[in-house]
Amino acid sequence: MITEGCLVKSKEIRGTVGAVIPYNKCVCALTAGHVIRYGNGAVGTKVVVDGHDSTVVQLLNDYDLALIDVPPEHATLSVIGFARFGPAELITYDRHIDCRVVDTGRNLNRFAFPCADMPLPGDSGAPIVQDGTVIGLLSSILYNNCTGLGISSEVFGNPSRLK
Repeated sequence: MITEGCLVKSKEIRGTVGAVIPYNKCVCALTAGHVIRYGNGAVGTKVVVDGHDSTVVQLLNDYDLALIDVPPEHATLSVIGFARFGPAELITYDRHIDCRVVDTGRNLNRFAFPCADMPLPGDSGAPIVQDGTVIGLLSSILYNNCTGLGISSEVFGNPSRLK
C-alpha cells in the first residue's frame, strides 16, 4: 500500500514518499522535487512508488516538491497536521529516526536529529510525523549541526499553494 514512508525511485535515485494527498482529481504521492530532478526527470516522467508504476504530474521548484500520480486503489491518504515544538519522528521505508521540531514557519520547519542517527541520502522527501499526522517533508540535511529543513504541511496541506 502506498503511504508515507514508502520508497520512490526515479531512475537510480531513491527518495521517500512524504505524504499521499488528493490533487486535481488524482491521488498523489509527494516527495522532494530534487529526487525527480537528480534522476533527470520532469513532468511526465515515469517513476516507481512502492513497486507501482507512477507518473510525475507536477514539480514545484519553489518548494522542492514533486507530485506523483499513483494508483488510488493502492494508496492510503495521509492525515496532515501542523507542527508544534517538541518530539517528532522521521519515517523512511527502512527506518524511523526520533527528532525534535525546533522551528516552525509558513514554508519550512527545522528539525534537530541525534548526531549519531542522521537521515541519509535517499531519505529526501521523508515525512516528519507528530501524533500520527504528517507535519513536514524532509528537504535537506545540515550535517555540521545535526539539523534538517522540511517543507511545512502549511504548503502541501493547502491545495491552493500547490500550483
